[in-house]
Amino acid sequence: MNCPECDGALVSPRGLKGEIVCSRCGLVVGRAQTTQDFTQWMPKWFSNWNEDASETLREWLTTLRTVSCQLSLPDFPYREEAARIIRLKSKMLFRSQRFGKNKREAIAALVHLILKEYNKMRPLKEICQELSVDPSLVTKYAWTMQKIIESDKTFLAMDNLRKTAKDYLRKYGWKLTSNPRLIQRAEQVLTSIRNEVGGNPISLAAGAFYFVFKSRDIRISKEEIGEAFHISGRTVYSNERRISKLMSTRALKT
Repeated sequence: MNCPECDGALVSPRGLKGEIVCSRCGLVVGRAQTTQDFTQWMPKWFSNWNEDASETLREWLTTLRTVSCQLSLPDFPYREEAARIIRLKSKMLFRSQRFGKNKREAIAALVHLILKEYNKMRPLKEICQELSVDPSLVTKYAWTMQKIIESDKTFLAMDNLRKTAKDYLRKYGWKLTSNPRLIQRAEQVLTSIRNEVGGNPISLAAGAFYFVFKSRDIRISKEEIGEAFHISGRTVYSNERRISKLMSTRALKT
């Protein structure tokens, strides 16, 4: 089955609503069937929209889905982080006539920045070749978009401004697992202890992650987690022990 508008190939990006999108023009043709257990774990999908969303936002997010499919990007964390940035910086991005006329190039530039932030080095020329977009234009957009994103210092790449353990968990946790339920469980642990355990948010995130892995008998060393979170294995272990003792005390009380 091809797109009724341009006869392009149809793709089905995974998502809460499972839209079937044309890989060429981005037309949303329909919705694919999704399983309930896949949609339960994620509290919010930034790449989805509701009836109140503006037409411009829908166009940007549809283009993002199409580009992500063409580049075979996983939904998490890359596509969803790009969608989060689009929503966060919507006023500035949507106001630009250059971006509006060349959304694919703008999205390509944004995806390049996101991949770079997660240390997934993918040459910009390769991205442009797969998307059939002008590399010189995408390069210019990437430079401009970086400035826009950093204008109020809220971009994910601003490591020194990460203030919560969950932020670090979402950034570094994906290096160790592609299972979203493990990320979700670690987030739940961090939420439950936030008023009782203090300390460096990176260390707390790593400790919660290690706690989740151990509680599910998943083999992984504290050194592996430490390397992913850029801290020592000893720090990972000490924070996991703090969290484990607290969770055990709670279990006894209940």
